[in-house]
Amino acid sequence: GAAVALEIDISQVQAILTDLSGERVLAREQFPTLGESFPQVYHKVCQALDKLLAEMPPSPYGLVGIGVAVHGVVDLSGMIRFIPRLGWRNIDLRSLLEERYHVPVSLDNDGNLAALGPEGQGSEALPQSLAVVNVGDSISTGLITNGEVFRGFHGFANAIGHHTINLDEPVQCSCGKYGCWEQYCSNGAVIAYANTVLPQPISTLEELITLIRHQNPLARQVMDRFLTYLAVGLTNIIFIFDCQAIAISSELLSALPY
Repeated sequence: GAAVALEIDISQVQAILTDLSGERVLAREQFPTLGESFPQVYHKVCQALDKLLAEMPPSPYGLVGIGVAVHGVVDLSGMIRFIPRLGWRNIDLRSLLEERYHVPVSLDNDGNLAALGPEGQGSEALPQSLAVVNVGDSISTGLITNGEVFRGFHGFANAIGHHTINLDEPVQCSCGKYGCWEQYCSNGAVIAYANTVLPQPISTLEELITLIRHQNPLARQVMDRFLTYLAVGLTNIIFIFDCQAIAISSELLSALPY
């Protein structure tokens, strides 16, 4: 049999077709989404999934299920309640996919799924209390306590990218609040700040990383600001959640681990 894994990020959608071990990618599709409405993105999602399934090799069970990771607020029923950057609200993507493809669909926030990753692989070393922080176009967190995902009363416990870290922020966040963590540490926020201090504008994190590696003092200033606000958010997680360990996924930190 085979399964489809679908990731809906702020600026792009990625989809892969795998065998049931999850170790062999049979086919892959990817397309941009920023600024598009849900109907537009859903149409492209279906086109991508149809193409993947057309490439699926024959097997006794065929497609057995679809897993969806969403960079937004998902409630306990699997309903997408809010993706601030895209302006999507109250979307039942899970039911739409189940009706179209006639297989079980599992949909959750990308932070929760990232936190479940090591557990799903049977790691005996997984901490009983773990926070997994995904820093990208958005910031999401998966929280593990006593070996289980902590979701909160409504399922919104991982929307930590929108906790306030600066009460004096004059610019409104896409969620409607002011001073959210995403306004300082998401990839777009870092690039936007960099373009206020660098003499030549940049459009990607790779450009900033190159400048930092060449010891550009203004680029180092951008990195220091990112690290400061990242530390504020992580400290809040530590004192609220009292976790045993934190795992961070960040393009900047991966490129500049020192």
